[in-house]
Amino acid sequence: MNMIKNEWKNLFKNKILLISVIAITFIPIIYTSVFDKSLWDPFESTKNLPVAIVNEDEPVTMMGQKLNVGEQVVQNLKKNHDIKWKFMSQKEAENGLKNMKYYSIVTIPKDFSSSAASIIKDEPKKMEITYTTNDSFNYIAGEISEVAATELEIQVRNQVVKAYTQALDQAAQKMIGALGEAASGSSQLASGSGQLESGLGEYTNGVAQAASGSGELTAGLTKLQQGVGPLSSGVNQLDNGSKELSSALTSLDQALSPLQSHLTQVDTGLNELSIGAGEFASALQNFEATVNPETQKNLTIQLEHAKQQVQELITNTAELQKISVDAAGVESQTATISNQLGTLSTDISTVNQTINQKIITLIQQNQELSEASKSSLIAALTQTVDTNLATIQTNLDHKVGEIQHNLTELAAASVALSKGSGEISQITQAMSQNTQVMSQAISQTESGIQQIQDATGNVPTSESAKEIVAQLNQLSGVLSKAAVDLPKGLAGVDQLASGSMQLTNGLDELKSQIPTLSNGVTQLDNGAVQLQSGLTELDQNSPALMSGITKLQAGAKELADGLESGVNQSKTIKVTDKKIDHFVDPTSLKNNQYSKVKNYGEALAPYIMSLALFVGCMLFNFIYPIRKVAIKGQSSTSWWLSKVSIGFGASTMMALIQATIMILIGLPIYNVGLFYFTALVSAWCYMAIVMFLAMTFDNPGRFAAMILLVLQLGGAGGTFPIQVQGQFYQMIHPYLPMSYSLYAFRNAISSGISSTLVLQSYSILLGLAVVFTLLLGYSMKLLQKHYKGDVSALNDNQKLLAVERTTKADLDAQIQKNKQEARQKTESRKTT
Repeated sequence: MNMIKNEWKNLFKNKILLISVIAITFIPIIYTSVFDKSLWDPFESTKNLPVAIVNEDEPVTMMGQKLNVGEQVVQNLKKNHDIKWKFMSQKEAENGLKNMKYYSIVTIPKDFSSSAASIIKDEPKKMEITYTTNDSFNYIAGEISEVAATELEIQVRNQVVKAYTQALDQAAQKMIGALGEAASGSSQLASGSGQLESGLGEYTNGVAQAASGSGELTAGLTKLQQGVGPLSSGVNQLDNGSKELSSALTSLDQALSPLQSHLTQVDTGLNELSIGAGEFASALQNFEATVNPETQKNLTIQLEHAKQQVQELITNTAELQKISVDAAGVESQTATISNQLGTLSTDISTVNQTINQKIITLIQQNQELSEASKSSLIAALTQTVDTNLATIQTNLDHKVGEIQHNLTELAAASVALSKGSGEISQITQAMSQNTQVMSQAISQTESGIQQIQDATGNVPTSESAKEIVAQLNQLSGVLSKAAVDLPKGLAGVDQLASGSMQLTNGLDELKSQIPTLSNGVTQLDNGAVQLQSGLTELDQNSPALMSGITKLQAGAKELADGLESGVNQSKTIKVTDKKIDHFVDPTSLKNNQYSKVKNYGEALAPYIMSLALFVGCMLFNFIYPIRKVAIKGQSSTSWWLSKVSIGFGASTMMALIQATIMILIGLPIYNVGLFYFTALVSAWCYMAIVMFLAMTFDNPGRFAAMILLVLQLGGAGGTFPIQVQGQFYQMIHPYLPMSYSLYAFRNAISSGISSTLVLQSYSILLGLAVVFTLLLGYSMKLLQKHYKGDVSALNDNQKLLAVERTTKADLDAQIQKNKQEARQKTESRKTT
């Protein structure tokens, strides 16, 4: 019990020993906390693990829809933050993988979408996702990348299966829609057929109305033709009567001319009779013998008859003037009818052209019809309209030809009538003059007879009776000749009366047929108007007809397209075992290893070897009395060279032994030379650093070396990728020598590290070894200058407690002793 009490008492009395023990008690927690904290939850921090994504996929078309699976994967990854996805080209990704910027590369190949669409083919191809890992960089990072790639492959598979399901659903819906469209097309077809039927009905009504108008036109033409015949006959009678009248008037004029001359002679004789009344008595008996009562009576009767004929002639002359006026009206109406018939024919041709043009315009404006359909439809409708209108035109032309022929005859007759009316007018004027002359002559004759009768009673004898008798004889001759000529004149008058009566009858018949002719023309005009109305209605109903035809064709096309689409889609969906397998498992995962590490032991070898070399160097400086001077009185350089030789010798032995044993136990080495060189450079660097700390700061320096070891355990990235560790360790990672030792070891064992990074690692390790070796020499020079070159708590580990028990005065005495020995050695060298 007393032994235990004294041990603790001595510990508490020796402050240096107490601090050392306390520091050592913190080493486990420091190791545990630092190292464990660096690996606390690396898988939670995979969002910081950089993985390159290369999308080389080219979109394709599947079942009429664009398929771009690669782009969909990229878009989904941009929303996924489980991994630090980086999107770039293949070249950039490969350079980053070599230089340890990215731990793996996930490549979406060019035929990714094409493989997805191959399910409709007989030999579907799996969608292959390629991921490239660099195990030399970090084995666990490769494992994480593989897991990430597997998860990605699962996501892609689910997306593709979902896309397949949606595509099948869409295909089914589209097929249902196609059937719906087919039903809709059938309904539209029925509707279009109904509308077409209605339009055709209206078209038929328009044609019927046109036909009705044509019928009325034909009836009007028939009536017109029927009226033209009697009219022509009347005109012929009129012409014949006018000719007979002209002939009779000529004869009358020839007969009246001598009579007028004789009447003049009678008038002269009467004048002479009044002068020679005395001579009248003697000649009276001869006159009475010559002119007997019977002759006088006949002359009186004939004169009365002549007066009546002259009066009828005057009446007929007025009728002739009226006939001339009516003939002019008939000629005018004949010209009007002819013009209307020409216009009607022209209107029908114009309507035909208008209908055809409307049909062509309506069909051309219909954008839903194909060119072939438009052409065929135009040809069919145009032929139908042309045929119907051609039939109407033929009938109309036939009737119009007949009318034109009759109108030509009527026009000729009208011309003849006009000519005859002119002659009649001239004859009428002549007859009027002759009638006046005849009336005067008859009056004078009657007056002369009366005077003669009066004279016979009043003048029984006279001297002038002889002259009277002579004059009466002369008058008797004249009257005898007048009696002879007067019957001829009366016959002409009778002929004139007969011709006038015939002319009157012809005119009456002509007048009676003019209303019929006018009605026929009116009916003809009404028929033309009705025909135009029917054609107009036909033109107005053409859009509705075309709309019905368009709907009919659109419905038929929609029906055909829907059914064809359904058939085509059903043809593309052929279920086979390969397609079922592809549907269930459409993707595959391929790993291209940039560098390969077979197992976890091989992956940890760089880390363990580098750590072991550092621990070995630290233990060497813990055990070996680094400050102890082998020969007193030597220079600091000699002291430095002696310590460097022993330290670097030990580290070289550690490296060689370690590398050899690792090869012997089966560690696969990519480059043996680099493997040994890396072990040597790492050991030299570590030895230089630890020797500097131990030589300069003694035990506190050794403690600092231990802290550095712990920091490198967590910050060198020996186990997990540094990106999945804490921010503190990522920050100190570039400043830790073990980080570069790991790079060099990994490259030597499994390659995969870029030559630039390897050269950089060797340069840093060698540089640190040189720098700390030089710093070691400078530190030893300072220690020797201050006479502390042989003063260390580890010079004699067995006397550690005794050393710690010595007082400060004892230490000062040892320093003074060292100084005195140093002066003595100096004086001895000077004497020598």
